[in-house]
Amino acid sequence: MNNKITWLLLPSLLLLLAACQPEQPEEVAQIDPTPIVAKAGGITFHESDIDREIRAMPDSLQHIASDPIARGQILNVLIRRSILSKQAREIGLERNPQIVSQIERAQNTILIEALENWQVSQTPPPTEEQIAQYYKAHLDDFTIPEQIHARHILVGSEKLAWQLLKKLGKDRDSFATLAATHSLDDSNKSRGGDLNWFPRGIMVEAFEKVAFSLKEGGISKPVQTQFGWHIIEALGKRPTHVKSIDEARDEIDSILMQEALNQWIGKLVSKANVAILNPEYQLSKDEPIETDH
Repeated sequence: MNNKITWLLLPSLLLLLAACQPEQPEEVAQIDPTPIVAKAGGITFHESDIDREIRAMPDSLQHIASDPIARGQILNVLIRRSILSKQAREIGLERNPQIVSQIERAQNTILIEALENWQVSQTPPPTEEQIAQYYKAHLDDFTIPEQIHARHILVGSEKLAWQLLKKLGKDRDSFATLAATHSLDDSNKSRGGDLNWFPRGIMVEAFEKVAFSLKEGGISKPVQTQFGWHIIEALGKRPTHVKSIDEARDEIDSILMQEALNQWIGKLVSKANVAILNPEYQLSKDEPIETDH
């Protein structure tokens, strides 16, 4: 663990600066049974304060809970956040209308996320029958199109392309080396020209037509596109594939849970007797509502 963690933590820990907790009366702080680790500006900091910050971090960072250096860095951030927040209040920034609006927006975002998580926890998971019905009705959504795994060498002239192709005829294993030394495509030359897997519709038409016509292991003659001259090798092919219901289960589960959540939110909104008074702001029933919380 090194000081780099400070830069990782600061953006998230200082994000809600204005919403930092106010000073707490001494009698409230004494309720916390964990050891006191610092005092600053009349505020007492406990081990539990550090633990609380760590619990709010991604799972990949939970291991730092037992690292004293990391805990010390987090404590330092907490102290700085407390001091700066107190200074902001002393200046009166919490009464600035723009700041008040930002705080309310942040609070709404947190509350809405908490409410949605609560509702999801109250919603029974989809049944096997519901998952099967959705799968049958949306088979096209789980169809993976034909894909090819290819690599290429891109050069600026047809003459050079034929020269490289001749070398490949003598030593097919030299493809990656030739791509690294001759290809003009800097995005993949360091990988030996590897383009990874891709479906139709990704590459330019002339390149794609030849690439998909190759048999697995086949190498094309020079192909011209607006980028130059290509030599293409097909490393592998995958036919059109429909995910099985087991492969799609987690995805369907998430979709159905989101649909249930959207229906619940819709009912809440309908009960609120919303009245749009400016006719210009009226949305059609089919127009989606963009939410940003």
